[in-house]
Amino acid sequence: MNFMDKWAAPIAGAIMIIVVMVVISGFTPTRSLFCREDEICLREWLTATSGWAAALAAFVTLFALRRQVAAQEKQIDHQLGNVEPDMMVRCTVGEDFSPVAQITVTNRNRRPLSVNYLEAVPINRVKLFPHNVKIGESDRPQEAFGLPGTIVNCLMPGKEDGRLPSTAVITCFFEPEGEPDSDDADGFARYHVKIVCHGRLHGDTTTPCVITAEAELVMMS
Repeated sequence: MNFMDKWAAPIAGAIMIIVVMVVISGFTPTRSLFCREDEICLREWLTATSGWAAALAAFVTLFALRRQVAAQEKQIDHQLGNVEPDMMVRCTVGEDFSPVAQITVTNRNRRPLSVNYLEAVPINRVKLFPHNVKIGESDRPQEAFGLPGTIVNCLMPGKEDGRLPSTAVITCFFEPEGEPDSDDADGFARYHVKIVCHGRLHGDTTTPCVITAEAELVMMS
């Protein structure tokens, strides 16, 4: 919801109240903006109350209609497959029992999605090192250790009618660089970060795609 959708009605109401207060106060410099000198200003404005109320109602209705149109456009985009991919992150343990970040990217868009790079924000807190990508039944080991966040050979098919969206499960080792947000009594260090996935949607044109998800990464302190 943008600023005007949220605050249009309160702003319009506040303006009406300010105008009425100015009229009631009879302050001469501002009174001339709203009434002629030979008018009984308050009576004239109270007489016009219904008209002002209708104008205010129309103003509020306009922004309500804008929200309805935006919701309908979002629903149509979803039906057409023009939706943003999404992502989920969880901290688990790998085959060698070391902590890993398991990042699941789901492509609900009709266009193929390539994932190219992952990072943790704020920077200089945690580095991610992709270890393996699994799309469907296909495992694609990553040999980019030493190049934090770099992903290769990760192209996800677009969404097809009547079928589930494609997913890529990206397993990453992670290495802390800063102090943890908290240390448990059990000796676990916790890092609260936002994982940012950089990719591209492919079709007639190629467009950048950025997906984010909150995560808590845990390791022995």
